[in-house]
Amino acid sequence: MSHRRAFTLVELLVVIAIIAILAAMLFPVFARARERARSANCLSNLRQLACVGLMYGDDWDELLPVSPTQGNAMPTTVAAFKPYAENWQIFYCPSIRALSGYDPCLNATVENFSMGNIGYYYWSMDAIHPHTGPFGQYHPPRHLTLASDPSMWMWSDVFGKHYWQQGGEFLHHSGKWTFTNASMMDGHAKPMRGRPTELFK
Repeated sequence: MSHRRAFTLVELLVVIAIIAILAAMLFPVFARARERARSANCLSNLRQLACVGLMYGDDWDELLPVSPTQGNAMPTTVAAFKPYAENWQIFYCPSIRALSGYDPCLNATVENFSMGNIGYYYWSMDAIHPHTGPFGQYHPPRHLTLASDPSMWMWSDVFGKHYWQQGGEFLHHSGKWTFTNASMMDGHAKPMRGRPTELFK
């Protein structure tokens, strides 16, 4: 007669422990890969938003819309850009939920969009939003036009919100290092490492 040998409890526990260790090693890798994909999507959005701004400027004597501040709410600016954007969801960064205590008005919903609450900063504005602290002392409000310096920021992600004052939580696309996505007046977008107050143009 043949006898089948069953797994002992110790062997089962060893197998479960090995699986748990492998999972613990792989999940962060998967999370980083997922965030890289979101960051690439964010950059694509910012490139499209830069094109939207340039198309608007072509039609309106090289002038871009001016928002009350660089942050929400900006209903008149969103309404001005809406005819130039085929998909309203490009106004929302896919990594918004990574923010600690993120503001629900940054979510990609029709209601938010209709109120002018979007998921990016727009840098043609009459004033600096209070949550960026002393930022306005170094970079005052400005009105962008197509004649503006090509390297000036037109749009950026909102991850600078937590560290414009060089402190707070470093929650952003790269997870570990300070990392900001921005699009410039020449229409290109790129990720930048460093403190936003030092990178901003």
